[in-house]
Amino acid sequence: MATDDPARATWREWLGLAVLTLPLLMTAADMSVLFLALPSIAADLSPGSTQLLWITHVCDFLAVGFALTMGRLVDRLGARRMLVAGMSVYGLASLAAAYAPAPEALIGMRAVLGISAATVMPAVLSLLRPMFRAPAQFSLAVAVVMSAFSVGMAIGPPLGGLLLEYFWWGAVFLINVPVAAVLLLSAPLLPAGRGTGAGRVDMLSVLLSLGAILAVVFGFQEIADAQAGSGGEPVWPYAGAIAAGPALGALFVRRQLRLADPLLDLRLFAIPAFSVSLGGMLLMLLAYGGSDLLLTQFLQTVLGLSPGRVGLLMIAPAAAALISGMAAPLLTRLFGAVRTMVGALLLAGVTAAGMALMAGRADPVVLIALVTVIALAVGPLFPIFTELVVGSASEERSGSAAAVSDVGGGLGQALSVATLGSISLVLYQGALRATAPEGVPDEAVRAAGESIGGAGAVAGRLPDEAGRALLDSANTAFTAGVQGGYAFGAVFLVLAAAVVGWFLRGGRVDAAARRKDAEAADEGAAGAGEGAAAADARPA
Repeated sequence: MATDDPARATWREWLGLAVLTLPLLMTAADMSVLFLALPSIAADLSPGSTQLLWITHVCDFLAVGFALTMGRLVDRLGARRMLVAGMSVYGLASLAAAYAPAPEALIGMRAVLGISAATVMPAVLSLLRPMFRAPAQFSLAVAVVMSAFSVGMAIGPPLGGLLLEYFWWGAVFLINVPVAAVLLLSAPLLPAGRGTGAGRVDMLSVLLSLGAILAVVFGFQEIADAQAGSGGEPVWPYAGAIAAGPALGALFVRRQLRLADPLLDLRLFAIPAFSVSLGGMLLMLLAYGGSDLLLTQFLQTVLGLSPGRVGLLMIAPAAAALISGMAAPLLTRLFGAVRTMVGALLLAGVTAAGMALMAGRADPVVLIALVTVIALAVGPLFPIFTELVVGSASEERSGSAAAVSDVGGGLGQALSVATLGSISLVLYQGALRATAPEGVPDEAVRAAGESIGGAGAVAGRLPDEAGRALLDSANTAFTAGVQGGYAFGAVFLVLAAAVVGWFLRGGRVDAAARRKDAEAADEGAAGAGEGAAAADARPA
């Protein structure tokens, strides 16, 4: 019988998989549920503008920044132990955040939430390896947990709206407490591996990795915020932070090459399926990650749709991504992983080019249909990329591999928001200056160029005819910015398809080939590891 085969999962593993979806649903929903609560938080706690930004972003910053460290601890201490610890802290921090008496306390609890959330993805994906040893079942399990993450992102706004309709803003945090409690009570269903228990966590490596990642993410996100704000804020300090990131990253890599027991095992990058999939995911998110921000602004400001109607329309692409994500294992069996990835990226790229052409010419239904096709195309890519990245490593290094995937996703999202925001803003301001109606003061044109949302307020202070003319020019200019953002996305989606198709053209992505590549990387690095150990043992 199939259940007697040790390579096949039993009911216990499938029930454990259901348990593992809980932390992903919770942390993903937390990423989007807070946006609706910000006005209530601002009214109750009266934070400054900078404090409000930190309330919004500090959790994401630290979740990405601590991912590598938590991945290493997952490998060393055991995935279940780290998941239980992380979710215990997450539940307690959520309870404290719900009753935060001041902005500083809420920022502190959001920071704790970010650090504890960093344990989730490495621990969950690491637990899947011993639970689902059959390659087909492992692929399905990855598709399920990545789809749970997508569902969490999608249900965040409606869940927040429902809670805020009847409760105070703290309810968006308080809802995490029972979810964390259910996971902790269900933890015995998960494998109780103790990890390698070997080596130590090099604190200098932790600080270097944290500094490199946080500098880049902080710099890009703050540049995007500065551009969306008053426009008068200098961006050179944030550009300096971005430049410091690669410098710290180079020091981090140099140290990892010298350590016998590094925080990040760089041998993983010698495995083609690992490095190419990670690069493909980074390019895909760079092209696609910030597009929803442009679209929702365009639908509300240029086309005049209400936020509620926009939210309802955006259900279609969310549902499409969920359905196609669950179909990822079937698609890889029918067409192979490489063909599926290349075909999906090309379809998304061509459709993004269609969005660039149709924005400003088509009605909302057509635009949502195009965005739904893009979501349908990229839906399988998240599980496929993640499965290739995590499945390329041995079980002992699966936590580190999952952490690298998490960092790649966080960097791609931050880069996308900042890059697409920069492109659309530059095009918007240039087009507005070129098409500004006569008779409108230069000061009003400059003020309208700060953001499309502010253009309406500026137009409202002008005489009727001049105000309507300025608003028409602003809408036309913002349409040009949206078109430019989607055109950029189309180019990078096609580039990602080319990278994946070229570097994985031999098709070495099946489980047996990846295992062989991983063993070859391990053997090739054995001598280097011994040399590093000797170098590390020498006095400085």
